[in-house]
Amino acid sequence: MIKVGIIGFGYMGNFHLNKTRETEGAQVVSVFDTAQDKLEDAEKEGLKTYADLESFLKDDLDLVVIATPNQWHAQYAIAAMEAGKHVLCEKPATMSVQEIEDVKACSEKTGKFFTVHQQRRFDPDYRAVCDVVRAGTIGKITTIESRVLGERGVCFGWRADPESGGGMLYDWGVHLIDQMLQLFEGEKVTSVYARILSVLTPAVDDFFEINLNFSGGTCAKVVVGTFALQKLPRWFVFGDRGTMKLDDFSGTEGGVARIRGEVKGFDSVVGKKDLGPSRTMAPLEKEMLETLEIPAEEDMTLEYWKNLIASVENGQIPYVKIDEIIRQMRLVQAAFESAEKNQVVECEI
Repeated sequence: MIKVGIIGFGYMGNFHLNKTRETEGAQVVSVFDTAQDKLEDAEKEGLKTYADLESFLKDDLDLVVIATPNQWHAQYAIAAMEAGKHVLCEKPATMSVQEIEDVKACSEKTGKFFTVHQQRRFDPDYRAVCDVVRAGTIGKITTIESRVLGERGVCFGWRADPESGGGMLYDWGVHLIDQMLQLFEGEKVTSVYARILSVLTPAVDDFFEINLNFSGGTCAKVVVGTFALQKLPRWFVFGDRGTMKLDDFSGTEGGVARIRGEVKGFDSVVGKKDLGPSRTMAPLEKEMLETLEIPAEEDMTLEYWKNLIASVENGQIPYVKIDEIIRQMRLVQAAFESAEKNQVVECEI
């Protein structure tokens, strides 16, 4: 049974408490927070509480979970590893490339691992996309679009505070970028173009659109907005033999269609006149298409925590590696640079 301590007992601190209780092999024993009401909440859960970081880190802990606003992540991670604890940090890992490189140096010096809560690698919608793309079901992927759109039009709490690392690029962007990097593993990102806007939340970004060009020829578009009263699909994937659409996070709504092997584009309209106002955009006859099942995905909700426990107990490699996070943060930095200059940033990330 590994002993876990949580730094920051807000929404995500409670989330991690509940995940450990659902997973065999881990137990949360203590909490550090600077807010008295959060310490009182932790006491109601039967946990030891600390208002002092040094005392908290002297506790008998195997793993420290950092669930604070973003500007504290690097500082707390380094302190925890220097105190002999492994670290799980909420995303984004840090607020700069320099900070995450400092965290990596501390991890290497202390021999304690640092990993980040990128649990959306296990989301059913994303895994369904992975299955279709990696199997070549719809051919070579030319463009893939990933969107998360909300309706309320605001960022709330510390996520609306730039000093705390607020905004949607740090909040949702790091998840969606991470998914793309995992999906096209082994390829480099060769250019980044980003639009980052504050539509209804003046202090931080509440909308962004990022285009990542991969060395294999795929363009990945990532879009997040907090104010969209009409919805677009969660995923839209263009292949050179078919198309995939997923409507939401369930990974079950949408569809996959593929052109039959013997059909080659305009061959299907040769000699035909009654095709509507445009031969170019004319629909294919039903017999020229095959509709495929969306891959069914099993529940992998707890896989992240199972791996985390094995990493502490047996030295298993964490699913989310620190070099992957450094790469991700370099892309976030490139996106901010692109938006500021309103130009494409050429790179090899």
